[in-house]
Amino acid sequence: MIADVAPFRHVVALDVSDHVAVDAAVDLTIHERGTPALVVYLASQLYQGSILTRADDDLVREVDTTYLGFVRVARALARHKDEDRATRLVATASTLGYIGTPSLDNFSAAKAALISFARSARYELGARGVEIAVVSPPHMDNGADLVGPRRYPMSWAAPRFAREAAGRRSEYLLGASNRSMQAMVRYVPALARSIMQGIGADALSRGASSIRA
Repeated sequence: MIADVAPFRHVVALDVSDHVAVDAAVDLTIHERGTPALVVYLASQLYQGSILTRADDDLVREVDTTYLGFVRVARALARHKDEDRATRLVATASTLGYIGTPSLDNFSAAKAALISFARSARYELGARGVEIAVVSPPHMDNGADLVGPRRYPMSWAAPRFAREAAGRRSEYLLGASNRSMQAMVRYVPALARSIMQGIGADALSRGASSIRA
């Protein structure tokens, strides 16, 4: 999904696993509307369940949509360097990208790759007018049938996410629970791992198994 300016007036739905479709969507958006001030990448695919039951196709699809699609969008935008206007490209990350959990192993790895890429490509693509940022929303009530901690209502999370996406920070965890977990990862990592392992173990024991885009 591509947003021209906050709060996301222009949205494009596309197959982010297809680089031709991504290039075409970016080309068309810039041709019709000019260089966007803000682009937010919202696509993700996840499967919750035991890694032992995962099909290879599911693993590839999860990484391709959650991580590599963002790379394709960043690359397409960088080809349209605009000397007069920069584009803020926002990756939608997750606390799971900072500390993984059982039952969401591959999704956690994909989000970690997304965060690492954003940090690394920020320097290269910044010279081409693409300013990369990362916003990690909390566990939201977005319709996904996932086992986990308390969900934040979309009515709370959506406007705050939109505001932070349009802001100036290069990396931000949205929600007190996210920031508390990040602090634990830094200062008491053993406790953070214990909490996340407990959440994941509970999901596995309850037979969690779902795919959501």
